[in-house]
Amino acid sequence: MNDDTSRDTGVPDPFAKAATLDARSLRGLAHPLRIRILNLLQDRGPATGKTVSEWVDTSSASASYHLRRLAAHGFIEEDPDMGTSRERWWRARHEGFRFPEHLDTEEPELSTAVRMALAVGWSERLAAAVNMWAAQPEGWREAQVMSGRRTELTLEEFAAFREEVRALFDRYAREGEAPGSRPVHIQLAAFPDPEDRGSDGEADGEGRT
Repeated sequence: MNDDTSRDTGVPDPFAKAATLDARSLRGLAHPLRIRILNLLQDRGPATGKTVSEWVDTSSASASYHLRRLAAHGFIEEDPDMGTSRERWWRARHEGFRFPEHLDTEEPELSTAVRMALAVGWSERLAAAVNMWAAQPEGWREAQVMSGRRTELTLEEFAAFREEVRALFDRYAREGEAPGSRPVHIQLAAFPDPEDRGSDGEADGEGRT
């Protein structure tokens, strides 16, 4: 996911083939299972409803419902080259999606629901990675990183930090396989302390280190 829709970094845009969310399409993603299904179709390629239900461990009826909702909002489509009269195959129409930040103010409830669904998916993926952490091959095991930190930043520093991180993401964005490469998931979240209301409210100083 990318929060910005119009960055010019001088490097290939890893979100060039992404869908751009709007108020209507937000509704199509405001469910953790739907985002998970979309991610799997983007990562693994076309699949039937039965296969999708096995991927996400849900009933065929539930998988079919969420696939239809994703299709209705333009995220997936039937694959005519693989489908038959008895079985539909579904494929993703885009690679990832852009999340224009104006939606956070124009559609705050839907925006929050989608971000919450993303957070659930990221949490599940991180938990699966932690479960496999010690079993990774030598080298790959040491290269993994799981880190958190609390700091103090001005708004200008926070914005600069975000742009530096995005530039790092772009630097390592790659399509196709390189010799010796493996798929790697990179997740990052940076946000003001939820317990600190900043200049608009009285900050709670308890628990600060």
